[in-house]
Amino acid sequence: MNEIELRIVETLLNKPELIDSTYINVDWFTEIKLRNIVEAMQKLDLQERTLLNIFTEMNNDGSVEYKHLVDLQGGFVTSASFGNDVKSLHKLYAQRVLETSMDVYKQNPKKQELANLSEAIAELSKIDEAGDDGKLEEAIDELQDRLASGKPVGIKSFEKLDDLLAGGLYGSMLFTIGARPSVGKTAYAVNLAYQIMNKDPEVQVDFFTLEMNKREMLSRFVSRSANVDSQRLKQPASDLDLAFTELVSEGIKWVRNHKIRIYDRVLTLGGILSIIKKNAAKAKPDKYVAIIDYIGLVKVNGRQDRWLQVGKITRELKIVANEYNIPVIALAQLNRGVEGRKDKEPLLSDLRESGSIEQDSNVVAFLYRPDEDNRELVKLAIRKNREGSLGDISYYFNGKYMYFKETSEDI
Repeated sequence: MNEIELRIVETLLNKPELIDSTYINVDWFTEIKLRNIVEAMQKLDLQERTLLNIFTEMNNDGSVEYKHLVDLQGGFVTSASFGNDVKSLHKLYAQRVLETSMDVYKQNPKKQELANLSEAIAELSKIDEAGDDGKLEEAIDELQDRLASGKPVGIKSFEKLDDLLAGGLYGSMLFTIGARPSVGKTAYAVNLAYQIMNKDPEVQVDFFTLEMNKREMLSRFVSRSANVDSQRLKQPASDLDLAFTELVSEGIKWVRNHKIRIYDRVLTLGGILSIIKKNAAKAKPDKYVAIIDYIGLVKVNGRQDRWLQVGKITRELKIVANEYNIPVIALAQLNRGVEGRKDKEPLLSDLRESGSIEQDSNVVAFLYRPDEDNRELVKLAIRKNREGSLGDISYYFNGKYMYFKETSEDI
């Protein structure tokens, strides 16, 4: 049995919390039984990862006996090498993929096979990169190259927002957007994703929706891209005219042609982090964004007070943004206190459940309606911005069409 895979599983059976903080792809395993054990553990919450529950979760085919799990747990010595073991496991998998890609390319030297080979080489190179030695040479070279070439900084979205963010969404950014219910924070996140992908179709967006299902989110993207009434998408096809169905088809085509992934069944912090790490590792620089809608619904294993759990969520999101040099956009709910004030503009103290949201975020902005009688005017107020400017942006918002547009305030 593969020694590295064996040590990893022995460690996980004794320290199951490591699954929530370490990205492990079960495809990396060559030993089927060990792969099945890890897969079963990933499906369970932390408090559920007992040997009996793991055995029950995976014992569909009778391939693993309960005694085998007991023996594996008893074989544990130390977790000191766990990080290096996971890295070695990933590297061995990447080497196998590279060898396979080379063989396929030799037999069929076409464009797609060459692209697969290049991706395999890039994946292996990332694993081989040296750890952080604290030196600044690489960062200095990157800055000088950017200044010399005049290349744009960051991932572009709305023009005025990009200006306040000093060029756009940048790597290592945790951008938190707070709002009260029914202001349109999900619609605004859809518009952010739409703007990002419309300006650069190569950017990949992972959208984690914890409040709506995949079909509802698809309808919002189709509505935004095709400029159609989102409510009409719920009607039977027989009630829709030809012109409308053609517009919807164009909207679906837009979605197919852009790199948007929507997750509606990934509810835990560990699951969200695993997907972000997996996809961000494969993405090119400035070509990946993760959006979480919203922090208050993310599940964290354990029985801690909710404010401590929210602190863990924001801390881990900030860490993954730093580690993979990607922007992460997180939506958050505001306290009800803002509704009782005459001035409806939210304050940083209105962030619900945890001050860690403000502490961990590079940028904090609030979406709100300054005038309840004018439902089409929505403001984004940026009230914390480590590397840019503070300021307000006015939007025209049409909820029926999922449409936000930067505008002057007098609409």
